[in-house]
Amino acid sequence: MPDRDRRTIVLALFACVALGMSAGATAADDAATDGCGDTLPPGDSPPPTAFTRLADAGEADEHEGADHVIVYERSVNRVKETGVTYTNDYVLYKVLTAGACRNMSVRRWRYEPWSSFIDVREVNVIRGDERIPVDVSNVHDLPAPQSAIYWNARVKTLQLPRLRVNDGIEIVTFRKGYSYALLDDGGTDVGGAGADGFTDAGAASSADAGTARTDDAGDAPDDDKYVPPMPGEYFDIVHFSASVPIIEQRYEVVIPSSKRLHSETYNGPLFASTSYTADSTRYAWWGVDLPARPYEPRQASASDDAPKVVLATVESWEAKSRWFFDVNEGQFAVTPAVQAKVEEIFEQAGLTEASEEEKAAALVHWVAQNIRYSGQTMGEGEGFTLHSGEMIFEQRSGVCKDIAGMLITMMRAAGMDSYGAMTMAGSRIDEVPADQFNHCVCALRQDDGSFEMYDPTWVPYYNEIWSKYETEQQYLVGTSEGEPLATIPFSPAGESPLTITHRAQLSDDGTLAGTFRFEGAGVMDTRLRNVVSGSRMVDVRHDVARLLSSMGDGVEVARYDHPRVDDFSQDMWIEVEYRVPDFALPVDGGLEFRSPMMTVTLGSGWLFRAGASEWDEERETELFLWFTQLLEGTETIRLPDGYAVDEPPTAEEIDETYASFEGGSEMDGRDLVVTQRARVKRRQIPPDGYGGFKKAIDEAREWGDALYRVEKGGDR
Repeated sequence: MPDRDRRTIVLALFACVALGMSAGATAADDAATDGCGDTLPPGDSPPPTAFTRLADAGEADEHEGADHVIVYERSVNRVKETGVTYTNDYVLYKVLTAGACRNMSVRRWRYEPWSSFIDVREVNVIRGDERIPVDVSNVHDLPAPQSAIYWNARVKTLQLPRLRVNDGIEIVTFRKGYSYALLDDGGTDVGGAGADGFTDAGAASSADAGTARTDDAGDAPDDDKYVPPMPGEYFDIVHFSASVPIIEQRYEVVIPSSKRLHSETYNGPLFASTSYTADSTRYAWWGVDLPARPYEPRQASASDDAPKVVLATVESWEAKSRWFFDVNEGQFAVTPAVQAKVEEIFEQAGLTEASEEEKAAALVHWVAQNIRYSGQTMGEGEGFTLHSGEMIFEQRSGVCKDIAGMLITMMRAAGMDSYGAMTMAGSRIDEVPADQFNHCVCALRQDDGSFEMYDPTWVPYYNEIWSKYETEQQYLVGTSEGEPLATIPFSPAGESPLTITHRAQLSDDGTLAGTFRFEGAGVMDTRLRNVVSGSRMVDVRHDVARLLSSMGDGVEVARYDHPRVDDFSQDMWIEVEYRVPDFALPVDGGLEFRSPMMTVTLGSGWLFRAGASEWDEERETELFLWFTQLLEGTETIRLPDGYAVDEPPTAEEIDETYASFEGGSEMDGRDLVVTQRARVKRRQIPPDGYGGFKKAIDEAREWGDALYRVEKGGDR
């Protein structure tokens, strides 16, 4: 036992502190004395217990919108020289509503058997001044539900007794193993708080205040099973945030004095401390009265805006890069079958004598279209070791790391200098060299030493080599020399344009007939392809009709056309010839209607994600749209003979930091011409820029609601 732990126990014995972990202790007893029978000095309080914490946590009317609160949680992580970590977690919940009595009646702990072991050691229901033990021998260890990724994850479950409002739930667990981001991405949260908004295994909790919990591993497998991918190293990403309020949360890590720790706090203030013994260093972070993170539509990852600590012992990103190279370099051996397929791809595409850039593009699209996303387990090494190119070529399936590995292997067969790389799709990677990755891609070294990034996982039915859904995100290439962390450049709105051209004729009975042509590039290329690639051929007509359905239930598709969805030599376009009876309504001797182009544009999230939603007046969290967009549309409607629009409406031009909109309409002979131009200038919008973004989108929606009235008159 470490000297520090011995001293902790001795001091606890001398203090005679009753900490509420015995079944006979009550909140009233603890509040009356200092634990030795003496009255406390005026103004002093005894150490908190589970009972006093629950009493002080308040009731439902003090936590508006929350069905329970996390009263206290503590996680103590003891890191061995090998990097194997023993974690003692404690969490105390308070049930506030009848709904929580139902929702919290079963506790769950997810884990990956080859990366971690979890033991549910103590569970109690605290009701008034009574602690009701729950028999943990009733914990069930079951296969976890899985889809797309079948890595044999498991889940432990425990049914609690019938809960009552204001009950407390007290959970003590022990975990041995390591965290790894790609494994966590598969649903490996193991802490007691996992069902309540925590996705990081290290962010659960641990022993009640002052409780001396040992690092006894019980019946866990030997440490050798849980040495981390980078032996001797430790990392964690600890979120101090949940979907419900947290009264107090503590995280502690004890590492051997021989190890150094990088750490940084992001997205908000936390308390911190560091202490030493001859053998170890103890780091602690904690937060109090942490509000629930609000749920808002299309919000950014909690990692981008909620309080967190990122920590790692690894020396640098360059060291991480070298490790990733070393652990995977043997997976890219070129077999005769792979070599033959690469040559066949080039020959069929007429690229035998083409440039490396053209050949690389052909390979990324072949891999994207031919290796389906379905993860099968290889056992030890899953999550950070890429399966061999030979295996993936034979099975034609894998997850992102395997799909990337297939491309790396094929590029090497073509004589290209390709490497694996890790990235974080959907949120940023911070400067501390912790394992902040959830995705694997391919890097092709250029003649000048720079890297061109390819992502076959994200470009099925997309004619680019790297998805613009993934701009402004960081990545780390694995090389023998070691690379620094790098960032994909910003993509301006003009790189993902959607152009809409609409020509139609309005009959005097209100029937509208015409042709829409949608043309897209960048992100909008793949969004148009997905309109027609995600269904059986027999259903494509219905999907195209659905695209126009906001014009009315009676829309009839007469004809549609588009290029082959796997023809990546051109940007995608869709042309639709349609007819809508009774589109314009007869009112007081005239016809009234709204712009069909604006109706279709604002009625489809596929066409205009930002414009298809009605946004709240204010936001607390960042808005995350994944991509920028330029939308340009021109509509020409031939009116019935003798009809005209009196005073065509106009839109106010809005040009804000993160979005803009302008629209107009005019008569040109018998034709009503309507235009629109919108830009979403950034894929992630902070709360202080949300007002300007909403102003531009509101103007677009108001322009879509503009009413056109056509009447007979004049010589037109």
